[in-house]
Amino acid sequence: MSEKLGQLDCIFVVDNTGSMGPYIQTVQEKIIEIIRTIKKEELVHRLRVGVVSYRDHPPEENTFVVQFHHLTNDTKKIEEAVRSMSASGGGDGPEAVADGIEAAMRMEYLSDAAKVMILIGDAPPHGVEDSDRWRKCPEGISWEMEIQKAFEKGIVIHSVGCFPEIARYQNAVKTFETIARTTKGNFFPLNKAELLVELITGIAVEEVDKIAIQQQILEDLGVSVDELPADEELTADKIAALAVRLRSKGVTRRAVHHTVDMSAAAGAPKAETVEVAEKELDEEDVKEAIRQLRKKR
Repeated sequence: MSEKLGQLDCIFVVDNTGSMGPYIQTVQEKIIEIIRTIKKEELVHRLRVGVVSYRDHPPEENTFVVQFHHLTNDTKKIEEAVRSMSASGGGDGPEAVADGIEAAMRMEYLSDAAKVMILIGDAPPHGVEDSDRWRKCPEGISWEMEIQKAFEKGIVIHSVGCFPEIARYQNAVKTFETIARTTKGNFFPLNKAELLVELITGIAVEEVDKIAIQQQILEDLGVSVDELPADEELTADKIAALAVRLRSKGVTRRAVHHTVDMSAAAGAPKAETVEVAEKELDEEDVKEAIRQLRKKR
C-alpha cells in the first residue's frame, strides 16, 4: 500500500447540552469498543481520534462554548476526553455548532490521512432559526464557511441528528443535511441512542473502504499519488471506464444503511435499524476517491 494511504484521522464533534445525555452516555460506555472496531480494519495502519465538546455562548450558557482534545493515537487520552463530557445546560434552542466545527477545523490533521468528522447534535447552529436571539454566531464564525473549508481540505463530515429534539426546529434537520452533503458526507436522523455505536463504527468502515478504493485506482492506473493524471485527462468517459474495470475486479464498498419502519401504528414505537452492507462501486465513488487522493499530495 502507498505510504500516503492507510492513515485515518477521526474527530467527534458532540453537543454537550442537557438534552444530549443518552447519546453522550452511549459514546462514553462504548468508546473503547468503537476504537477497537476501527483499528481492527486491516487497511488502517494508523488511527488518530480527537474530541470536541460544545455548548453555547453566554448568557445562555456560562460553563464553556467549546472544549477540545487534539487528535491522538493514545487510547487512554481519548477515553479520558470522552469520559470528561457531560450533558448539561444549553439555554435557548440553537447551540454553538459553528464553534464546534471551527474548533475541529483548527486541529492538525495529517496531510496524508483520510479525514472524517462526525457531528452529533440535536439543535441547529445560531442564525438559521427565526426565533434565535442571535442572527449569527456571537463569535462571528460562519458554519457555511467552515464546512466549505472542510470540503477543500478533504475532510468529510457525517452529521447525526438526534431525535426527537432536533425535529422541534424548523431548519435544524435541513442544516445538518447541508453540512453533510457539502462535504460529501451523509446525514443520519437517529431516534435511538443505543444505535449510535453501530452508526459510528459503520461510518468509519465506509471511510476505510474509501482508502481501499483509492489504492485500487492507483494500482489500476499504475501511478503513485503524486503521478495522478490531471483533471482534464480524467474525462467522464475515462472515469466511467475506470469504474467498470474496478467492478470487474470485484471492488465494492461498504455503506451504512439506516432505516426506520414508518408503518407502525400511531403512538407505537417504530423499529429502527443500522446495518452495514456492500454497495456496488459507481462513478461518483471513483470521482470522490480521486478528489481525496489529490488532497494527499
